[in-house]
Amino acid sequence: MRKRNNILKKLIPMIVACTFIWGCSEDYVDVSPTGTLSPNILATVDGLDALLLAAYAGLDGHTGGVTNLGWQNDHTNWLYGEIASDNALKGTSIGDQPDMNLIEQGQMSPASPYMDALWGSIYEGVARANSVLQILSTSEDLSDTDQKRIEGEARFLRAHYHHYGRRYFDRLPFIDETVTDFRVPNDRDIFSDIEADYRFAIENLPLDPLEVGRTHRSAAQASLAKLYMDVSDFSSAKPLLDAIISSGRYKLFANYNDNFVMDNEQTISDTEFIFQIQSLSRQGELNGRLVNGIAQLHGCCGFLQPSQNLVNAHKTDANGLPLLDTYNNVDLANDQGIETTEPFTLPTDNLDPRLDYTVARRGIPFLDFDIGLIPGDANLFPGKDYVVDQFTYGPYRAKKFLPTKVEVDAGAFLGTSSINYSIHRYADILLLRAEVAVEENDLGTALDLVNRIRNRAKNSEVIRFADGSPAANYSIEPYTVFPDQTFARKAVRFERRLELALEGFRWYDLVRWGIAEETILEYFNTEDRPLLTSLGTYTSDYMPIPSNQIDITRDDDGNPTLTQNPGY
Repeated sequence: MRKRNNILKKLIPMIVACTFIWGCSEDYVDVSPTGTLSPNILATVDGLDALLLAAYAGLDGHTGGVTNLGWQNDHTNWLYGEIASDNALKGTSIGDQPDMNLIEQGQMSPASPYMDALWGSIYEGVARANSVLQILSTSEDLSDTDQKRIEGEARFLRAHYHHYGRRYFDRLPFIDETVTDFRVPNDRDIFSDIEADYRFAIENLPLDPLEVGRTHRSAAQASLAKLYMDVSDFSSAKPLLDAIISSGRYKLFANYNDNFVMDNEQTISDTEFIFQIQSLSRQGELNGRLVNGIAQLHGCCGFLQPSQNLVNAHKTDANGLPLLDTYNNVDLANDQGIETTEPFTLPTDNLDPRLDYTVARRGIPFLDFDIGLIPGDANLFPGKDYVVDQFTYGPYRAKKFLPTKVEVDAGAFLGTSSINYSIHRYADILLLRAEVAVEENDLGTALDLVNRIRNRAKNSEVIRFADGSPAANYSIEPYTVFPDQTFARKAVRFERRLELALEGFRWYDLVRWGIAEETILEYFNTEDRPLLTSLGTYTSDYMPIPSNQIDITRDDDGNPTLTQNPGY
């Protein structure tokens, strides 16, 4: 397997060295126990960077202990950002991880271990960032540059974890390095606390990170811009997005799929990657990101099946433009109910080429695997035989981020991949800036930004059969005009769905646009899946506060300090 960047190579031994608890008073013990690290040893650049690496390790959500449950708290948000939305169904079998069915149906319970694991993963990340700040406050020999850089990284990470928590749960406690009694109420919006941490990071982080994988000024600008976009504060988001775009440090890759291969991950500038969760899959170990591979090819799994609604959204008209209002009127033909051994004719509809880099569907080449189940082309995805429960969850499988055969042969297995996950990528930033332009009624700017994305998709390599011919009737063109603000808003939002499908953004986009409930209820009524049409409902824009956390943070009189979200 290709060597990964320095931050990953250092990560595992550093975390082992950093699993300690600080904060005891001096009179608690006079002699440090043998074999432990004291705060004064850690209060050096090397020691603090080791603590920072542990804080970075929490970005994927898999932080050990009660939170080391994988599916429940993966911060790439394929579960809470995609399965909870109209982009994907749970997949696999009904009985596998049944709590995921509740997320898909909008019925999550406060008592679910999923909620406890998700909450725990957030505050584990916060605790690791705060540990850096606690030790940093005792340091006396750091240069001003190191002091500011380390504090900037720690406060960025603390803000990031709280920001994710705010998206999941809305109201939750803000915990900083001075808190000693963790029974903190969630009786206020912590927006301003997150904002202050991001602001500090912007003002003190370097433009160039010390190494690939660390945060930096543009990453902090992107995070703060998204915080403002969460509350539709477009005027505050605009200068931050403009600063990233005008920096000249980032560009759209020539090909859409270049975002999902490893070859581009080692550069700091002149790239589409602004900030990523680093991933590593090693021979003989379950590492890397959980990306819900296909059991027959990757050893696991069956989760995250794209919806028919998402597939339909990729249809285009005679001019290569999206069917903004009518895309879901007629389903794109698929192999639902058709055995792999039975013939299937691919649809001839005009399609956005991004579809077949995002979704695995019957009769389309699948990565670099020679599957060999369909006569004539061994590379074609065989459909039903590679879907666990087609009747319940549909005929499609997620394709984006899946490990290739080359990766699998090098050690990736059980649905893990070494492909990094982009928390921020340049296309995401351009589309956010297009949203701002729409709300300012600057339709020319919005049109230009959306067309940059569409032209990249138009000029990208497309999926091809073994004979070199395109695998579908791919047709995509830029818009010629946005005739009015209403049309422009719809076009920009639709483009975000197409460009960022299955990357964990969809649910949070629907919530911040204020259209989550109407979109999801319409999806439940039209997707024609038994668990949706019979059980799908809408409870809240947010997840429930875990009942276990309410119980363990009661005050000395037994009164809860955490208040449950409405609807639960």
